[in-house]
Amino acid sequence: MKKLTALVSAFALTSAFGATAFASNVDVYVVNFRNAQDVKSQQLDGQLSSALAISGVNAEEVVIDTSTAAKWEKGAHEAFDRDIVPVFNKWVGLPGFAAIVDAKSKRVIGCVNSTFDSNEMAREIRKMASRAQGSAYLSNASTSSKTTRCPAAHNVDHGG
Repeated sequence: MKKLTALVSAFALTSAFGATAFASNVDVYVVNFRNAQDVKSQQLDGQLSSALAISGVNAEEVVIDTSTAAKWEKGAHEAFDRDIVPVFNKWVGLPGFAAIVDAKSKRVIGCVNSTFDSNEMAREIRKMASRAQGSAYLSNASTSSKTTRCPAAHNVDHGG
């Protein structure tokens, strides 16, 4: 009976704390920092879902939405469940871009924003996902002024 109780207790704890039971089977997280009132977020939303479909990569979109307190909290839980809280903390409250995060190492590979159209975004996400997998990616030189560099940290602890 003790074994059964311990097993049920372990299951209950695992169920209650989803992070311990969450297992990632994706290559990259596409962390969409958004706010419903932000024009760039609205543009990005329309392009990002198409880009993910076009890209054909094994990716999961994680939405960090600061439109309301409830959505902000949901985003925090999403980040916690995927063990990407440092990414959440760095940019929460800065809408209008998506960070591409290696699902295994939790390292930010790059970012995309609303200046990319869906096809360009898909190509960049595919490149970043191939880096996460450790695969080589043949890239054509481009003179585009668009960048996959991420914005500066929005939330900085000044140690005060």
